[in-house]
Amino acid sequence: MSRVPDHLARLPGICRQAVADGATPGGVLLVGLRDDVLAELAFGDRAILPEREEATVGTVYDLASLTKPIVTATLIMQAAEDGLLNLMEPLGAWLSAPDDSPIASLTARDLLLHTSGLTAGCPVPAGRLTMDDVVGAIHAAGLSQPTGTAFIYSDLGFHLLARVAERVFDHQLDELARERILRPLGMDDTDYGVAPGALPRCAPTEVVDGAPLRGVVHDPVARQLGGVAGHAGVFGTAADLARYARMVLGRGEHGGARILRPATVDRMIAPVSVPGGGRRALGWDVDTQYSSPRGEILPATGVGHTGFTGTSLWVDPPTGLFIILLTNRLHPHGHGSVVRLRRLVANVVAAAVLP
Repeated sequence: MSRVPDHLARLPGICRQAVADGATPGGVLLVGLRDDVLAELAFGDRAILPEREEATVGTVYDLASLTKPIVTATLIMQAAEDGLLNLMEPLGAWLSAPDDSPIASLTARDLLLHTSGLTAGCPVPAGRLTMDDVVGAIHAAGLSQPTGTAFIYSDLGFHLLARVAERVFDHQLDELARERILRPLGMDDTDYGVAPGALPRCAPTEVVDGAPLRGVVHDPVARQLGGVAGHAGVFGTAADLARYARMVLGRGEHGGARILRPATVDRMIAPVSVPGGGRRALGWDVDTQYSSPRGEILPATGVGHTGFTGTSLWVDPPTGLFIILLTNRLHPHGHGSVVRLRRLVANVVAAAVLP
């Protein structure tokens, strides 16, 4: 553990207790205030099987659904500001959808807010898939609710958005992520999959077919897609996510690289009321049942997201505060939960840092 100021001295104990309680084998926590690092610590182990390995701040984690805002939503906002699509136009033409298809009239805004009426998931064919295979399965599944009448958190919308991004920019999703977001921001430890040289410091997730997944995406549909999907597939480190968080705080710019215009970021993170009384932003959570990384003390003035593997990011632009918690709570047998840990960490940070 390292660089934990006195006023945040509760954090290491809270993280160690989560390990002792079986919530996760370990993890990395990074708390920042604009350009300052207030706390950066690794706790517990990054691996238990096949042998124990201690977590380090440079551990690479399966980011799971953090892929949604960091890659897919960011690409769609880039397409919007470049005049290649608008957020309110039907996406049927980009998806080669027949006019009578239920997804032909869906807009990027519908999908980014999870108000499209798509189900949370749908059956897909067995074996290796293409994005068009998944889009076809979504066509067949149809809508579970009329568009705009319900907030249903769904991976399906981000499959569609990823395919739209590929069509709009005429490149593969992983190439777009690398060239338009990750490398410009200096997120060199973040990518779809894990480079062979980084594999030894990658945290494994669940045991599948007798061995832990290591450097292989946990999400089964993303695995069928070869590890590249709009909803999951990206691996990265806490330090790299801090670069993305500072880009949000910098209204699209960090380290001399600009990936979005200031007005675009402002629109992306602006809260929008969704059916059911919650608030979302374009690709982000604001104030819903998924807001555990905000805790109960931080105001609902920021945006964030979680990942199924035990990852989370929360950014509060008015204060410049951000909280990154990366764990592999599914290792080794899929039973951990870090919802409570996220809330405890956020509350301690907010109480210690906010005026």
